[in-house]
Amino acid sequence: MSDTIKEKFLPIKELNEEVYNILIQDKLEFGRLTRFKKGIKQSLRRYNVGGLKTVFHNPSLKQIINRINTPSSKKKILYITITPSFNLLRQSIYIRKNGNYETILLMESPWLLKLMKRHFDAVYIYDTYYELANILKEAKPYLVHVQGSMLGSDFLCIFAKLLSETKTIFEFYDVPSLCASKEDSINAWGEKNSELGFFSEQFVCENADGIIFGYSHIAADKLKNRYNIKSPLLEFHSYVCNEFLANGNNIKYSQGDGKIHLVYGGTVTTAILPKKIFGYEFLDVVKEITNQGICFDIYTTPHTSPIKFELLYSDYISFSKKNNLFKFIKGLFLDEASHAFSKYDFGIIAYLFNQGTFSDESNATRIPAKFFLFLEAGIPVIISEEFEYVSKLVREYEIGIVVSQNDIYNLSTIIPTYDYKKLRNNVLSARNKLSMETHINRLLQFYEEVVKT
Repeated sequence: MSDTIKEKFLPIKELNEEVYNILIQDKLEFGRLTRFKKGIKQSLRRYNVGGLKTVFHNPSLKQIINRINTPSSKKKILYITITPSFNLLRQSIYIRKNGNYETILLMESPWLLKLMKRHFDAVYIYDTYYELANILKEAKPYLVHVQGSMLGSDFLCIFAKLLSETKTIFEFYDVPSLCASKEDSINAWGEKNSELGFFSEQFVCENADGIIFGYSHIAADKLKNRYNIKSPLLEFHSYVCNEFLANGNNIKYSQGDGKIHLVYGGTVTTAILPKKIFGYEFLDVVKEITNQGICFDIYTTPHTSPIKFELLYSDYISFSKKNNLFKFIKGLFLDEASHAFSKYDFGIIAYLFNQGTFSDESNATRIPAKFFLFLEAGIPVIISEEFEYVSKLVREYEIGIVVSQNDIYNLSTIIPTYDYKKLRNNVLSARNKLSMETHINRLLQFYEEVVKT
């Protein structure tokens, strides 16, 4: 079986021998001892999620292949990723509501297992990429949908295209070349990861049967100019889900103490990540905002390993103990998060950028998923003007405040000049137009277009 998989990867060797060696030697665990060690590590991670039940109730390789291949009146969408983002979960909810599809998720990271099980027909945690490769070789779903991430799981599209007989759609979560130059990427994540990530980007663009972007059409046009893209493209975002709408009757924190309360929810850059790539230091923003007498709370993403939480964020945790206007809180699942965030006055996606370091292309064209979470919470958004695409939506729907870098130092005087009631009412109106229910048929039509092409 190992030889069969290696043979399937030979086309990569002809294109880039270095990438071929990375895949065969570093990613695919052909050695039994290597697979055994990784299996033990995965068992420990699953145990941390749900105890012994989670360890022993993961389906077997044969069971999950049979689950995918068993004939059904419904079309089976097979999602593949390492760490599933919330946009996959949101899609699955409304794909299943259509009634003609089943959704099956294969993922390596176990941290969101309980949440994912609620919204997919089946969820399987694979221990090794070798195991995933064998599933792809045997499984025959209606469609394979691969979700990538920045230099993380983009290479899984190579697996799907070379090993599966089924049409493959790839969804970019981050586009490597829009986020950083290859040189900066090498300095941050190493030569092998960067080589594989940038190669995977080109492979996806020139070989996937369909491509989904959480970016504006401007980003898609840039990639069209860069690569020989022949497959159909779809702009599709992590739209508002009715299932996660907050109770509009929650009492605001500001009603209790008269202070402005801001909230951020999502990925938080750590001290070990290079400013050269991300362009900002989050603690600088926290200090500037709280110095104005504004309360600012940060909820990390629940994707973060609970085992590493205190190690990764020791500087944030330490600062929160010294500053009574700042709280640093572990991430919540979507339904819990929207309820918690609804008690704040504004959601914030604003940074003090180290200008010239982070890629302007990524800032200008992406819509972060947290934007839709703030809408679900029913709160207006404070957004840096550097996020041009989101700023355009905020202005168009009048659902928040677009700020410059200098404005961040004066939020305490800027915020009171806005009609908060009007902003909030506009949020409630806008989330209907920016909902998954409104947009899901575009995704399903795209699926059918790809399959029939």
